[in-house]
Amino acid sequence: MKIVDCFIFYNELDLLTYRFNLLNNIVDYFIIVESTHTFIGKEKKLFFNENKHLFENFRNKIIHIIVDDFPYKYPNVNIGENDVWNNEFFQRNAISRGINYIKDLSQYDVIIISDLDEIPDPYTLDKIKKGDIIVNINTLEMDLYYYNLNTRYQSKWLLCKIISYKNYNELNISCNDIRNKQCSNILNGGWHLSYFGDKYFIQNKIQNFSHQELNNANYTDLDKIENRVKNYSDLYDRDCCKFEKIKIENNTYLPPDYDKYLNKYYN
Repeated sequence: MKIVDCFIFYNELDLLTYRFNLLNNIVDYFIIVESTHTFIGKEKKLFFNENKHLFENFRNKIIHIIVDDFPYKYPNVNIGENDVWNNEFFQRNAISRGINYIKDLSQYDVIIISDLDEIPDPYTLDKIKKGDIIVNINTLEMDLYYYNLNTRYQSKWLLCKIISYKNYNELNISCNDIRNKQCSNILNGGWHLSYFGDKYFIQNKIQNFSHQELNNANYTDLDKIENRVKNYSDLYDRDCCKFEKIKIENNTYLPPDYDKYLNKYYN
């Protein structure tokens, strides 16, 4: 059985380094989809392209898809409509370009559809590869963290999907539709490490991601971002989103090798 790890990528080089190193021994292909534009349609650097020399050890497994054909590019993008979301969907759907590039997949192989910061658990993937867990189309149920490994969300993250190549072909739907499909969960699916970066990284993400209704001074102010990180609180002051402060030594489900690759992101 082959495992194809597919994800869209913006600029998260720390997490990219972690993901490659963590999953290299279990994954057969990495499909990284990078765009020349942000979701709001502004030109951006190709961060992977500029730093690919750092990932030479994984070169033979990497399929790098560059997306330069967003449907909406600045200034011809309407933030108030669905243009920004459609750009995100377009980039995610371009994962299929990478899948089509692989000619030796069988019906028994599996495909992960995710964002870069949704890190699958390699031990769970190993069980899948050994046949101990059967994949049709499933959610990799993940613990969600903001900012660091000390700020954990009190509910699970349910958007990272894993699908057999057989079901991928039979369903014949877009990668974005796969992501949003309701299906049974695989427990201990991994970790969603959201906003793992400094205050400037977080500000940049808010200014360029699809939730442009949140792109205002109350959430992009650097001092406010810093205070929310220090207080282990929600970045957007949402009553429905509860986070808990958790000490590393009290956490029984941590990402492997966090002390080596994520040592900036806990205390």
